[in-house]
Amino acid sequence: MDDPAALSVARRHRRRLAPRPLGARQALLAFAFLVGVLPGCAARRGIVNDYGVERCAAGAADDLLSIDALQCWFAASHGRWRTLSHESHYDVLVVDVEALDIRDADEIARRFVAGGSRTFSEILVYVHPDAQYESTRTRRVRWTRAGGFETFDFAATPAR
Repeated sequence: MDDPAALSVARRHRRRLAPRPLGARQALLAFAFLVGVLPGCAARRGIVNDYGVERCAAGAADDLLSIDALQCWFAASHGRWRTLSHESHYDVLVVDVEALDIRDADEIARRFVAGGSRTFSEILVYVHPDAQYESTRTRRVRWTRAGGFETFDFAATPAR
């Protein structure tokens, strides 16, 4: 820039755009925003209602078909889950599960298979989203001795 007038204008604009130091009040407001608001943006869902159900004791995971395992929340990669019911029909086990995130369905099914693969020739685990969230998507994980694991997603209408 050889033009002194243009150089003078450029310097004036640069001064206006230069960052000014924050005062104590602005710094406190910025900190409160970062600590209070931004972590909530990253969180997918907060756990609102435990329905009076406690976390599982360590022994409940050893026998997922026990009464103790029907009365607590287990931990999984994407959140909590619990067994709502289970039934066996000859050598087939059918399990109804409620989970915070149905992406955990495969992990949950593998836990049932680890404990029941000698007893059952087929295990079906139906994972529904936590009841406090409006979703009709259900994930079924089917395991058989011959075929291994298969996953199937479908929309299910909740019982009323």
